[in-house]
Amino acid sequence: MADSELDLASLVARIEELEQQQGVIKQDLSKLKRELDNLTEQFNKRPELKPVESLRREISELQQGRSTIDAPHVTQSSEAVEPERVDEIDRINRALEDIDRKLREKQSKKPPLLESSSLVTPPVVSSTEVVNAESTSEEVVVSIVNTDDVELVQDENTVDSAEESQESAISAEEFLKRYKEGEKYFTDINLAGANLSGQSLISVNLNGANLQRANMSGTDLSQAELIEVNLSGANLTKAKLTNTKLLDANLSEATLREASLNYANLTGANLSGAILSGAQLNSANLTTANLGGANLTQAQLNNANLAAANLNGANLSSASIQGSNLTGADLRKAKLTQANLSRANLTGANLTGVSLIGVNFYQASLSGQNLSGLNLCGAILSSSNLSGADLTSADFRGANLEGANLEKANLKEAKLTGANLQNAKFTGVIMPDGKTYEEILQEIHLQRTTQKEL
Repeated sequence: MADSELDLASLVARIEELEQQQGVIKQDLSKLKRELDNLTEQFNKRPELKPVESLRREISELQQGRSTIDAPHVTQSSEAVEPERVDEIDRINRALEDIDRKLREKQSKKPPLLESSSLVTPPVVSSTEVVNAESTSEEVVVSIVNTDDVELVQDENTVDSAEESQESAISAEEFLKRYKEGEKYFTDINLAGANLSGQSLISVNLNGANLQRANMSGTDLSQAELIEVNLSGANLTKAKLTNTKLLDANLSEATLREASLNYANLTGANLSGAILSGAQLNSANLTTANLGGANLTQAQLNNANLAAANLNGANLSSASIQGSNLTGADLRKAKLTQANLSRANLTGANLTGVSLIGVNFYQASLSGQNLSGLNLCGAILSSSNLSGADLTSADFRGANLEGANLEKANLKEAKLTGANLQNAKFTGVIMPDGKTYEEILQEIHLQRTTQKEL
């Protein structure tokens, strides 16, 4: 059932991610179209066009002169062509060829503006008429050389700005003004270091935005789109991120103390070294998230999905993780002192070197777990599933194992002094002395039988 829920949650998350990507693509295409329009306008206004237009007018005049030359009353002798007009045509041809050469040289030095075949093709430069004059016995031959293959040429700064995936930094004031005017989409915007504390930004779209070290303490980002956003080192103390999408977001070293992240989607997010003490992450999706070294003391993670999450070295002391999915999670060297993991699923989780003193594992699933040598003094394991678990040399002194399922578990050299084992299931269990539970029962039966015979 847990795997089915995980698959369904992953599918829903994927669908939502694809919808967001589609919106981002539409927005990017609109932005590219506007930029291409601007570039086309800049190109059409470039200084080189002025002499070209002037030369075109001269060509037109020369062509009119040619019509006069081709009139019936003109003899077919090459001498009928006025020498000065031929010289003028040659001069124009050389000038146009020189311009054409310079344009091509400029283009060869520039990287291609847009390489993606999925983008809109920019408009090509209109053809330039080049006059090719050849004196013949009959007429002056004027041919048109097509230069439609001349590609778009633009300034280096424009190229650089088009290739950058993120906008230039804008002020917090400008951003807030645009948001209050009704704008919601701010994909790839640069707000690094901005002060947005206490602001209401409900349902804003900041996918791919740079909010590194931004101050967003107390900010309401409920239902916002923050996919792949950079919030590393940001201050999100007491921020509201309920039902917010933070897939693959970078929240490393961020401060999220007492922040509300209930129902947030943090699939694949980087929260390494983040401060989440007292934060609320109830029903949040943290599948494959990186929480290595994070501070989650007294955090609320009830019914959260932490499947395959990295919690290596995380501090979860006194945290509430009831009913959460921790299958395949990495909890090596994590601190779980006094944490509440009742009804949690820890199947396949790595608990190597974990401190489990006083942890509440009521009805938790620890089937097949390796708890060898771990300290479980005073831990609550009543009604928990420890079937097939490796419990060798584990310390269960004072622990509550009432009604626990210990079938086929290995308790060799385990310490059970003061432990409550009432109604626990011991079928196939290897006891602390190395004997199976059945062997011990048989020995007890023989001893009683012998005593009766005596």
